[in-house]
Amino acid sequence: MSTASNDDHWLKLITQCRSSGLTDRQWCIENGISVSTFYYHVRALRKKACEVPEATDTIMQKQEVVQIPLWGTEPPPSDAVSIPAPSICLEMQGIRIEIHEQAGADVIRNTLLALRQLC
Repeated sequence: MSTASNDDHWLKLITQCRSSGLTDRQWCIENGISVSTFYYHVRALRKKACEVPEATDTIMQKQEVVQIPLWGTEPPPSDAVSIPAPSICLEMQGIRIEIHEQAGADVIRNTLLALRQLC
């Protein structure tokens, strides 16, 4: 394979990877390509002044929006079940987080992970 066609081949692979929505590492694993070989070709193509697509930040792309009902501006409906007092209550920068006894381990873990990212 000539150098030019090898460069074209790797540029095509890198473009496929970068448009896949996966991280470079995930894409390389799924396609049986050594991560170090992949980055070697990224660097080599950039040295030759080829336009190599930038890696995407898939962590930011996969964020989900979760609706959290707030009762403060208007009272809950009269047929709403009364909620017991929280076991844990955290207030910071105008945000109040309450964790009740019934909260599962996943809810607690995810709440603490979210707080760690904010602090």
